[in-house]
Amino acid sequence: MKNFYIILILFFSFTIYSCAKKSDSSSSSSTTTEVEGTWVVSCYASGSKYLIKTITVSGTSVVEKYEYHLDSSCATDYDTWETTYTSLAIGDEHTDDTYGSSGGTGHKFTMTVDTNTYTPLSASNVTWSNDNSFCGESDWVLNTPQSIAGKTCGGGTWWNLNIAIYGMYILDGTKLMPSYQSSGSGSYPSSVSSATSNTFNKQ
Repeated sequence: MKNFYIILILFFSFTIYSCAKKSDSSSSSSTTTEVEGTWVVSCYASGSKYLIKTITVSGTSVVEKYEYHLDSSCATDYDTWETTYTSLAIGDEHTDDTYGSSGGTGHKFTMTVDTNTYTPLSASNVTWSNDNSFCGESDWVLNTPQSIAGKTCGGGTWWNLNIAIYGMYILDGTKLMPSYQSSGSGSYPSSVSSATSNTFNKQ
């Protein structure tokens, strides 16, 4: 009889442990897949040009692309800024009370800078970039990306490679609103913008 009770206790312990593992796995899976896919901010005016923003999430890889154009229909290419990230890890749930009437929810996340490139997409841009040593370089080639990691250009200094990035996002159905910064900025951002220019729509 004593052995029977020991076996019974072990059985229930194993059952509880198995359920807990399944619950943990389900939770982790749902949070890592909720941002999977391609998210886009459609063509809008940005300074003297027009911009399309795209974020593509595939597993633990993220590609962020800013495509500038010369016309309001975003048909005439000017240049592209692209940053790729690795090691995306979704963390704790984040709630932003300033979003909407009932607030917005999402998660905190971390990732690592893998590449940072600039690509001139028009002949006039190539000429200007080389004449003015844009980003400190004078060997720009049409439709050819070149690394700008750690370089100052376009109004700021671009992240070096292998830098840890801390961020958080709001997810409202098919709308994704992210905010992120380097670890040197003081860990996670303090807020997330829900402006049209930062509202990415699921494709």
